[in-house]
Amino acid sequence: MIIRDPIHGDLYFKENEQRVIDCREVQRLRGVKQLGTAYLVYPGATHTRFNHSLGTAFIARKIIDSLRSKGYSIEPEIEELVIIGGLIHDISHVPYGHTFEDERKIFERHDKSKHFVTILNRGEISDLLTELGIKDRLLKMLTQKHPTMNQKKDPWMTQIIDDTICADLLDYIRRDAYHTGINKNYDDRIFSYFLIEDGKLALNFVKNRMERSDARSEVLHLLRVRYFLTERVYYHHAKLSSGAMISKAMELAVDEGIVERENLYKLDDWTLFYFLKGFPKPRPKESPIRKLIERVEHRDLLKRAYVLSSATLSSRKSREEFIKKFNPPTPEREQVESMIIDRLQKESGDKSIGVGDVIIHCLDSSALKEAEVLIKNTQGELTKLNQRPHPSADIKALEDAYEDLWRMYVFAKKKYTKEVGKICERTFGRDNEYSPK
Repeated sequence: MIIRDPIHGDLYFKENEQRVIDCREVQRLRGVKQLGTAYLVYPGATHTRFNHSLGTAFIARKIIDSLRSKGYSIEPEIEELVIIGGLIHDISHVPYGHTFEDERKIFERHDKSKHFVTILNRGEISDLLTELGIKDRLLKMLTQKHPTMNQKKDPWMTQIIDDTICADLLDYIRRDAYHTGINKNYDDRIFSYFLIEDGKLALNFVKNRMERSDARSEVLHLLRVRYFLTERVYYHHAKLSSGAMISKAMELAVDEGIVERENLYKLDDWTLFYFLKGFPKPRPKESPIRKLIERVEHRDLLKRAYVLSSATLSSRKSREEFIKKFNPPTPEREQVESMIIDRLQKESGDKSIGVGDVIIHCLDSSALKEAEVLIKNTQGELTKLNQRPHPSADIKALEDAYEDLWRMYVFAKKKYTKEVGKICERTFGRDNEYSPK
């Protein structure tokens, strides 16, 4: 089977791999966009989890080919296991999964073990993997969290698919940059650095007993591209605003008891919108859930009214206090939103302002996990890139910059951004870092 891909060219898949691709559970991913609402900022960002899954499998095969060229013996059945793992590594993704799971904490992450167990034990994919005799091994491989640190025996197979610098990352970096029109890339030389040492996948930073400066600079460049995409794409304020609006609609639907995570495995991005708006019987026009979804559909987004960043909350402890209160759907976040709406109604005299017209969106703390990639150093030891034995200044600077991307936003209707900004200054006791237009 040959599939033409805009990123990697022709992708070749063997018979069993093709059968996995054709399963309904994998085909569903054609309707789940890789970058959620980023298409509202970057119109080309409509690529899907399906595209990415094919690319991850392709990159996994490139890593295996590179390892074989160095003399590592990797049996065909092991290669098939890893490639199929790449094809289904996102099979438990729900529509707008990163928004619902990572940003707003409405649901548990898609890569929790129990979600893989649920998906791989039913339907066409379960029957096929059972027939091929690889379901149990795939489950063990895909449910291994942080394989570099936690898996005691030969974690390299899992590491190829999902770890620090892995097939998952090496595909989505190129794919996301291409579809957002961002001219960033890494060099294929990075594949030449992979090795297996003590059963673990690592990058070889040594040649003739000296540190390879090309390996170090190429990995550093890759981490910079990862940072750049986070800053420009993943954390773009309009993407976060639209994601917050969809999430608010989902939170209200969860509160009504009409949706659970299990329902979302049958939906894609578009059918989710129909479901939330009410299908087959539409919700009333005044329904906050319907209004939020329709506004996203028409790109009538809430705007920044109030912003805090690490410039104001310079200590990690102070940021964590805000994260604890306002990142997940806590009663306190709901109470503060309601209080801001009440004050805005009184000050503006506009009684039509209601739920969903003001949304607090607080990012979680984040770390550049790719900086923890295992490397082989000049002493012949495996160590993390950011711990060898002391993190280099450029790696530390990049990790600090990544952590400083943290923001807390209050989004509001454009008409009232200035008023909401002033209310938030009184509510949170801190000056607004943003000046609404």
